[in-house]
Amino acid sequence: MTSSNVTLNVTHEWGYYTSWDYNIDGKYESDKQNSGAYIFRPSTPNQKLVTVKPKSATFQQTAGFVEVHIEYEEPWIQATYRILPGQPHLEVEHTVGPIPVGDGRGKEVVSRFTSPIQCSGTFYTDSNGREFMQRQKNYRPSWDLDVYEPVAGNYYPVNAAIYVEDASKAQGLAISVDRSQGGASLHDGSIELMVHRRTLADDARGVGEAIDETDGGVTPYPPYGSAKRYGTGLVVRGKHRIMIGGKGGATLARSMMDSSFADPFVFVGSSKGTEDIPVQASSVNGLAKDLPPNVMLITRQRWTEPNSTQSDKQFLIRLGHQYGNGEDDHLSTPATVDLVDCLPGYEISEVVELTLSGNQNVEDWEKSRLVWTGSGSQSSKGSTGLKDTAVELQPMDIRTFRVTVKS
Repeated sequence: MTSSNVTLNVTHEWGYYTSWDYNIDGKYESDKQNSGAYIFRPSTPNQKLVTVKPKSATFQQTAGFVEVHIEYEEPWIQATYRILPGQPHLEVEHTVGPIPVGDGRGKEVVSRFTSPIQCSGTFYTDSNGREFMQRQKNYRPSWDLDVYEPVAGNYYPVNAAIYVEDASKAQGLAISVDRSQGGASLHDGSIELMVHRRTLADDARGVGEAIDETDGGVTPYPPYGSAKRYGTGLVVRGKHRIMIGGKGGATLARSMMDSSFADPFVFVGSSKGTEDIPVQASSVNGLAKDLPPNVMLITRQRWTEPNSTQSDKQFLIRLGHQYGNGEDDHLSTPATVDLVDCLPGYEISEVVELTLSGNQNVEDWEKSRLVWTGSGSQSSKGSTGLKDTAVELQPMDIRTFRVTVKS
């Protein structure tokens, strides 16, 4: 892969781990912890990924770009690679399933990307789409870790993105996901993401059954039936977007993770040639101008209170700064947004800042909050009576406003 300033040899593999099943793998009473709905545990602690080799590639010309369709030795794994015009990332769409279990083994399917980046066992995963958390292989920052599960013990939740980078941030590899998945970097420069699972044993964590989900359903549960699954295993389809570059992994991930997680909805319809089409505009923009590149309009919702008059309309506006401190030389700086640009065509008469959930004024919350008396400082935004419509967002800020407009 090549970006504007970096070239990396990146390989992509598909494979799976076989799931721990006490009836097959257990030798001692302490071995009863199965892999299941809440627990990932391969059938051996240091199990190597069982890779599935590609069988054929088909190049398909589409409108403006080329797709590469890959078929594998296992027919239940398929992948399509796309480099979209004007986009700096590689998109990989996968279709996985039904996972076969005729051999009596559960399987946990992984997509793995490998690069030559030397990251010293360090990688980063997001915390619910906000801060990136540093992860270190076989290490915990608050206690001395005894490593018994070198594979499963290094998996972490990935809600939006995961990345690796070298010490100088001269090389970075970032992958964004379209749904929450488990991820790890078990070898320097590698990233793996678990995209599908099917197990045959219960992990005894409360569900009371294996995650052997099928498209047919399940018979009634006892005492009315045997709770037996029928039909074939589920098929999942998803996308990963991959970027390389020399600006640091966080910058790469931030630049694509929001659009990956919240793709626009596409609606398609048909009508007769003689029929009037009520929607004539090819695009609609609800903003007067573009927001700063490090700011996201999270919420723009009509929110008129029941006691409001006809001439008194209110909107809930929530803005988020999408970069953390030190992640980017330019985009990790404060940003200013004029709320007028979020409500074109309206005259704003009042702006009140609310708490994140929008259920009380920030000023009221500041008065009633617990006062910190320990060491260190407690930040406060101070007065929230806004004199104008311009608001400033610090890195990772999310600020919520009730905006009243005149009709």
